[in-house]
Amino acid sequence: MRRSLIIAMGARAIRTLTAARSHRGRYPARDQTTSFLGPEPRGKDARTWHIRDKRKLSPRLREFFLFSPALGRTVGVRVLLPGIPAEVSPVIHLFHGGGDDFRSWTDFGSAEELTLDSPYLVVMPDGGAGTYSRLAVGSEVHDWPRFHTEEIPAFLKANFSVDWTPGSQLLAGLSMGGYGAMKYAAWHPDRYGSAAAFSSPLDPLSTVPAFDIIAMREGARSLSLFGDPGLDRSEWLANSPYALAENLRGLDLWFSAGSGSLEGAKDRDLLETMISSQGERFSARLNSLGIRHSWFPRTSGLHNWTSWERELAAWLKTLAKRRNYASSDRGRTDRVADGGEFTFLTGHALFDIHGWRVEISRRRAQVVRFDAVSAAGFSLSGTGSFRVRTPGLFDPGRRYDISVSGPSGDNAYQQKADKKGRLTFTGRLAAAMHDPIIPGKRTAHFTSRGQDEVTTVRISSAPVDAAAVETQRSTADVPDPAQTESADDPVGVYIESGRESSAADSSER
Repeated sequence: MRRSLIIAMGARAIRTLTAARSHRGRYPARDQTTSFLGPEPRGKDARTWHIRDKRKLSPRLREFFLFSPALGRTVGVRVLLPGIPAEVSPVIHLFHGGGDDFRSWTDFGSAEELTLDSPYLVVMPDGGAGTYSRLAVGSEVHDWPRFHTEEIPAFLKANFSVDWTPGSQLLAGLSMGGYGAMKYAAWHPDRYGSAAAFSSPLDPLSTVPAFDIIAMREGARSLSLFGDPGLDRSEWLANSPYALAENLRGLDLWFSAGSGSLEGAKDRDLLETMISSQGERFSARLNSLGIRHSWFPRTSGLHNWTSWERELAAWLKTLAKRRNYASSDRGRTDRVADGGEFTFLTGHALFDIHGWRVEISRRRAQVVRFDAVSAAGFSLSGTGSFRVRTPGLFDPGRRYDISVSGPSGDNAYQQKADKKGRLTFTGRLAAAMHDPIIPGKRTAHFTSRGQDEVTTVRISSAPVDAAAVETQRSTADVPDPAQTESADDPVGVYIESGRESSAADSSER
């Protein structure tokens, strides 16, 4: 009963927003938006993104139509040039909500006027119905995260002079767009320095009907977005800013919501009231983790453009007062790049973070904890097998002692860093065979077995073999390294014999 009531309320709210959009301005259907371009590219032309049309709408506002391989179709993007031009400009990725499109922020949110005196280049890509997630629609797959986090940056890099340091890459959005901004920040904390959400649901598991409705507006089947919230809980957590809140440490976080009512009015906007309660929970979650943030629960305000225009203006004023935040962010990034410790939660089987590349072979979706990551080692939770490649943190050609401890046993071996100073490890996590291929009532308890198990990898410099050093020194007739270079730099010193053992010998790939 409660679920049916929430779905009815959500559907009514979306219909109201759509009607308001149609009344206030154009709200073209997808085919009407791009029909003037003719048939979509096919074959070789559909393999890479490209601009199909562009136009100048005002001295600062540009409109583009991009073909996206991630979406398999052409979508619109609007770009606002910086009000204060510079050689390179910071970027605000500004996302719309469900029921709107890439035109919304400039048509109804006064984005052009509000950014007139700011140094930011503002990119406003289309987001479809607003799920900001990978969505199956019939036989097609609409990969909105890939479009927003890979193709849009490539488009900006090819056409504009942009500052790509994390502190100069900002994310913001309203409603579902704010959810997308906060989720992308949690997925890629090494790429972005700031995230803002206006009236946004930040805990999908607490708002399942709303996400279901938005996905169905895109054309998907019910509960096909992240699956069943009970059986596919890991998939919901992997797409939840609330669940991945630990990843947001060190970012500049700003979120707000109205009370759901206006002063003197009796009626309440239940959607905004629900979102405000989520904001309270998200703030409490961040407080419990010791993560600094800015939370603004408004005493009035509805789920509408009046509120979102106000919030965008307030956030931009805050950014103007915090111009020095970018330098502090660079310090955090440099510390990690130099081998400083960090932790990362993810539901992806393949991910890159701070130069580390991790691949996990698994049978079930799971949230993995990549923990205590530094030049001294790391730990991984979950089931399956793994392959981890480090950044160039080590001396090229030098040998290192590696120890792997986990549910599958202990293993110790040596490995030599490659020419780029990287090490690569493969091995097994918890026993993946306990995770059934075909789940059912009798095997349901297996779906999460082993996912909390931890495998730890430790890295240390291998001791120098004095005899081997002396042998090579005499045969090569080289000067004493103590006189020519640091004795700690053994490049060209070791003679490799035999076969290096590695965790790959026993890994399940």
